[in-house]
Amino acid sequence: MKFFSLILTFLFCSSVFAQDLLKDKKYIFEFRDGTTIIGNYLYSKEGNIWIKDLLNDEVYLPRVMVAQVHEANENNIVNGEYWFPNLHDTRYFFSPSAFGLDEGEGYYGHSYWFLWQMQYGISDDLSVGFGTTFIGLPTSLNVKYCQELKKNLNAAFGYFWVGDLFNVTGGDENSFVNLPYTVLTTGSKEKNLSLGFGYNLQEISNGDIDAIDRLALNVGGVTRTSRRFSLIFEAWLLNIGSDEPIALGGPGVRYYRKINRVSAKNGAGAKTFDIQLFMSSLLDGAIIPMFGASQRF
Repeated sequence: MKFFSLILTFLFCSSVFAQDLLKDKKYIFEFRDGTTIIGNYLYSKEGNIWIKDLLNDEVYLPRVMVAQVHEANENNIVNGEYWFPNLHDTRYFFSPSAFGLDEGEGYYGHSYWFLWQMQYGISDDLSVGFGTTFIGLPTSLNVKYCQELKKNLNAAFGYFWVGDLFNVTGGDENSFVNLPYTVLTTGSKEKNLSLGFGYNLQEISNGDIDAIDRLALNVGGVTRTSRRFSLIFEAWLLNIGSDEPIALGGPGVRYYRKINRVSAKNGAGAKTFDIQLFMSSLLDGAIIPMFGASQRF
């Protein structure tokens, strides 16, 4: 087992330092315990790398302890502190953005430890997801395809299904929502705004649905306020053609906790914690605090 661990460590370190570090260029060196050191690369020797840090002191870093190396720039260095990138940019609280997962990346999460879901990147453009509760009802399946149209403008197309996949109710109808959708996101991963449009194809047994009532519109946005926090907002509009359309959603905050470890993709993962003040036109002004958490791998 010890030999196997040494092999893993060697392979990991080799992949981290496969990139060519340029002399006198400033980098961010992330350690496996989550700490960071910023400095200009000088040279490598005997399993260590030497840098000149922000205090202009020469220090050495053991390669085996470094999880990731990033080029330092004006976007990820704020007041001398490293701001890691948005660790959960593919969705807001519930609604999707037009950003996707990379191949092999994924996350799983929950709402109040009851509704669980996961998403996995099949390729850099395509991801699939699954969600359910402990009782198996409801169950959701989804797929999302993302493309960058130009800088700070991304589009996504997807399909979202909700129903009774395991026939928990024993009824004849096991499908509640059949929703193809598209999303357009403008802005960076740290500060953006998304507009989404969906059309519910679900047939119901007790009558027809007007075409306009099948529309689902949503808006979502995020702005990074500090290294570990973002403000998030999302809203949905349903039953648009009725006398009493349904509006729901609300603002909230997301907390990021970065995890550096050998077992995660590129040596890093993340945990996020969400609190949303959920409001709905069906609740007569009541506000429900929603809690959720997710872990990216």
